[in-house]
Amino acid sequence: MTTLRRGTRRMWDLMENGKMIRNSSSRFISTEPKRPGIQDGKNGEKIFKSPFLSTNYPTMPVHEFVWENVGNWGDKVALKCGVTGRRYTYAGARDASNWVARSLLNMGFKKGDVIALVLPNLPETAIAFLGSVEAGLTVTTVNPHYTVDEISRQLINAGAKGVITNAEIATVVLKAARDSLPSKSPFIVIDDATLPVPSGSIPFKDLIDKGKSLPPVSNHPWNIDDVVVLPYSSGTTGLSKGVMLSHRNLVANMEQVKASTEHGVWNETTETYQEIVPLLLPTFHIYGMNAVMLPNLRLGVQLITLPKFTPQGFVDVFEKNKVTCFFLVPPLLLFLATAPMVTKKHIESIHAMTSGAAPIAGSDVERFYQKFDIDQSKLKFIQGYGLTETSPVTFLQTLKSKKYASIGNPVCDTEARLIDLSTNEDIVTPGKTGELWVRGDHVMKGYYNNEEATKNTLTPDGWLKTGDIAYFDEEFDFYITDRLKELIKVKGFQVPPAELEALLRTHPAIEEAAVIGIPDERSGELPRAFVLLKKDKTLKEKEVQDFVKGKVSDYKELKGGVIFVDNIPKNPSGKILRRVLKEQNVK
Repeated sequence: MTTLRRGTRRMWDLMENGKMIRNSSSRFISTEPKRPGIQDGKNGEKIFKSPFLSTNYPTMPVHEFVWENVGNWGDKVALKCGVTGRRYTYAGARDASNWVARSLLNMGFKKGDVIALVLPNLPETAIAFLGSVEAGLTVTTVNPHYTVDEISRQLINAGAKGVITNAEIATVVLKAARDSLPSKSPFIVIDDATLPVPSGSIPFKDLIDKGKSLPPVSNHPWNIDDVVVLPYSSGTTGLSKGVMLSHRNLVANMEQVKASTEHGVWNETTETYQEIVPLLLPTFHIYGMNAVMLPNLRLGVQLITLPKFTPQGFVDVFEKNKVTCFFLVPPLLLFLATAPMVTKKHIESIHAMTSGAAPIAGSDVERFYQKFDIDQSKLKFIQGYGLTETSPVTFLQTLKSKKYASIGNPVCDTEARLIDLSTNEDIVTPGKTGELWVRGDHVMKGYYNNEEATKNTLTPDGWLKTGDIAYFDEEFDFYITDRLKELIKVKGFQVPPAELEALLRTHPAIEEAAVIGIPDERSGELPRAFVLLKKDKTLKEKEVQDFVKGKVSDYKELKGGVIFVDNIPKNPSGKILRRVLKEQNVK
């Protein structure tokens, strides 16, 4: 029997005798299910292949992919604010994003121009994102909790030519934009019912209203390898860099994840059923963007947006809505497992949860299941691993076994290697640690305007060095043990030590400083500074913490404390040996 899957714009593989065959425009051929194992590469590499069946993905831009089947559920709620209750249906959201695209082009934006979205999770965030993409722009997503200096730095580095933000933070963003954008650059503000929209700015609602009467968006000469988003990541070392992700990267990764999970984990909307998913993970982060927001809109899911986390606001979403799926980071799971205000009635409709952004302890997952007296067959728990540079998902643990701490196997059409840090040779022995490398169509094009960093991260044959230390067990399931890159992760957010160290060195009493992350049950890690004072200078811990406070985002503050030392360990070339400090801290 030959079957054809639904999709008007998509070229699907045909099925014959249970196997996929290549049609004229197929990207991949699927074969029989593969067993996890190691295969030899062309140059003798030892490659871990994905055990999941290969998939075919379409050559279309992100916005067309997301909206492809919108006609099937146009009257369903697409986006609902978890605070105010304002909402958009799928038909309304699709129209609004198209009208935003028309207005942006009418303002003078050109294909490839960079527009900055400095936004929390609002219903309009997805509309602004997809409208900008439909206009042919490159979207750089900026952390809305950033300070003026941090926002300004990203706007300048990305070469932004306009900004979309919300009323609550518009004053801060406007200060950054004045010194960072070309003169007369559009400054667009979403009225989120918190504060007045600043005078002189463009109300986001005007883009929707005026776009209705503007000419349709012309057919752009789309290339799926065009850069569509420019999120910022610290990569393996140093300060944040723009990660160039293309339409191909994002679409491929959405399809890779779908093909690597069993049927029924995340369900497409029908006339009688719709998944309900809280969107708490920030969409400026690649996890919230391309693992939650975009793929769930593709499936017709109802997304309930939360602009910030408050315990009561978070619980209210579960109180008022029958949440069916949930995407989280380890601190959120710990909150569910320990907060008395969260009861079984709040999670009884959930059938799947996915954790990512940071390693999770198996004991924390067990604690969750024990608190609510539920088993794995009733509520699937999925562990994901990825990076901004990989769009983001590269590994999934679908937990056919209860290996809660494992990241599982490479997602479909993804290859992996494990490289010995001493010999630079491939590791083929279970239990032995090395740096994890990955390769696939979801791997970034490179770092924006940073050729050196790109060369240090991507090999000529396409392998991305993750900077994470891992090992695999006898069943070829992988585990992350440490970060070679020494990034600190606070509630899933990246904190580059180099940024805090550079800031500390500007203090007139500080000679040198080193920053590491220390374990914290609720936040995952907290930044701790080791400070070497200048001769005859004195400081107290709180003085150092207060010096940093206000100059960086809240999660970057030195909440792990300050330790005064007589020397900062360095190697012969002068690089700070943070690993030595970590070892000393443990002792």
